[in-house]
Amino acid sequence: MGRLSPHAPISSSSRRRLARWLVGSPISVVERDLVLETLAHAHGNRTVSARLLGVSVRSLRNKISEYSAEGFHIPSHESRGKSAEKIVPPNTHPKDKAAAMPVALTSMRRVAASDCGS
Repeated sequence: MGRLSPHAPISSSSRRRLARWLVGSPISVVERDLVLETLAHAHGNRTVSARLLGVSVRSLRNKISEYSAEGFHIPSHESRGKSAEKIVPPNTHPKDKAAAMPVALTSMRRVAASDCGS
């Protein structure tokens, strides 16, 4: 897959629909799903994912370690030749990009610790 295409701005009504769909879900689960989906979207690039999520790379690494220890598949970095600026334009606000990110609960799967390189 080539460069990531930018998302169209999400409308406020779409944001409300997404929020209503998430009602009743623990914040930790929503956060985990958003982090993992963002990593998959960024082809495993931690720097890009951290920028999209509006967190530091260190915070993201800590979350990745936590999720890996819980047995979740962590997307690996696919291409080390691309810079973060080529994938995510620097003038894009991280919250806008993260809010546009779909939370696909069905793509989450538990894996054995041996599958995570542990």
